[in-house]
Amino acid sequence: MLRILAIVLLVLDISPATAGAWMRDKGSGYSSTTLSTTLSQDFSESTYLEFGVRDDLTLGAEVAFHTFSTGIQSGSAMVFLRRPVGGRDRPNIWAYELGFGAGWSGDIVRPYVRGGLSWGRGYQLRQLNGWMTVDASLFIDTYYAEHIGKVDSTIGLNFTDRFSGMVQVFHAATPNISATSIAPSILFKPLKRRPNIRLQIGAETQIGNAENSALKISFWRDF
Repeated sequence: MLRILAIVLLVLDISPATAGAWMRDKGSGYSSTTLSTTLSQDFSESTYLEFGVRDDLTLGAEVAFHTFSTGIQSGSAMVFLRRPVGGRDRPNIWAYELGFGAGWSGDIVRPYVRGGLSWGRGYQLRQLNGWMTVDASLFIDTYYAEHIGKVDSTIGLNFTDRFSGMVQVFHAATPNISATSIAPSILFKPLKRRPNIRLQIGAETQIGNAENSALKISFWRDF
């Protein structure tokens, strides 16, 4: 079961579009829905939501489902909070997250807790603006005390007001297995009158396991 849960976390990357260390302003929110399919016909769906309760407190939830080509179904669900570390007006932004949830495969359910630390920073490349984030987290199975560690890194660049590109690197490890994948993608705002809506189209390839490559499509919305 631990191996199945680890694969779900690796393939789905259940936080594919988080704000990293940045907090949501009070009363504002963000949601994303991601669909993914691999060359081996595994299918994934995940939904992510976060909302700024206060300027220094963001609450969120994640739900993910995965269907393997063999017919095995797995998933995970979690709620979490994010708090800033230090001031928000600094070049380097830090925040920590605490969450709890559960992963399941068939009739087996295993609860877990998650702790995370995120770093973020904006940058400028000539006339273009970009961003960088690193999110480190640890999932601990509360029943067997097993754990999964993850480090997700992102670098993005805004080419225009409507088009952006980014590259993400996901690494996850248990005491027995580990995997790293790279995920380039493009972001664009399809509706000029609705700048709060974005689409992400990209791919994800696990290093050393090209058969596990996936196509990902995400729908982002700020509200």
